[in-house]
Amino acid sequence: MTSYPMIRKEFHELMKTYKILIVPIVFIALMITQPITMKMLPEILANSTGLPKGTVINIPTPSAPEVLSTAISKFSSLGTFVLILVAMGTIAGEKASGVASMVFVKPVSRAKYYLAKAVTYYALTIGSMLIGIGITAYYTQLLFGQLDWAHVWLGTLIYIPNLLLVVTTTICASSFFNNAVGAGGASLLFNIVIFTVPQFLGKFLDMVSPGGLTNAAIMMIQENSTIAEAAITAVPGLAGVLTLNFVFFFMGWYLLERSEI
Repeated sequence: MTSYPMIRKEFHELMKTYKILIVPIVFIALMITQPITMKMLPEILANSTGLPKGTVINIPTPSAPEVLSTAISKFSSLGTFVLILVAMGTIAGEKASGVASMVFVKPVSRAKYYLAKAVTYYALTIGSMLIGIGITAYYTQLLFGQLDWAHVWLGTLIYIPNLLLVVTTTICASSFFNNAVGAGGASLLFNIVIFTVPQFLGKFLDMVSPGGLTNAAIMMIQENSTIAEAAITAVPGLAGVLTLNFVFFFMGWYLLERSEI
């Protein structure tokens, strides 16, 4: 059996469990609330109780790129959690239920099984992010003004490897653990550390970390630099994050090959 039938099976599983609909909808919900909230904030404050009579609150109207970059920044933590929840049982759950052992009775190598899982969840993540950012950017432009769509899409492409790293580390943990909760907990702990700690360990580690890549993506979306300048800024983060993706991808593959199912 080639990898293609396995990939097709995994996409069928995404449709069967409605993940192919749920994940894009959740991504949209997590991001689109930011421009809506920022648009309504002056009215909310004006109607709030407990303020002295005659109080005037002046809130500068943010630009559309600033609003969209804030949406990306706030999405990072909750988006990571959503991806872990979605992917943590992809292998561990099938090992626990016995589905994996039934698959391996057929002429299916563990390498093809693992590759199909990774490709499917990568595609789901990339597609969901592009749909989510597209709809959020559209509404941000309606509410706050014009966006440079070249900056929006390039900033999104710069940011996507961070999401793929979350998926890769979760699938890697799922290859090692025999239950989804353990895999999800290990991935969540790792991603909290890798996304937050490097900023306290010096400028170089911050630049090559996922946090540095997020900052480069936000710089691109905010149009604070030319595309060439932002791309150069993103190079260290891309190198670091893609290296981590590579390492954990093959580590998960190795762990699956070694595990008893």
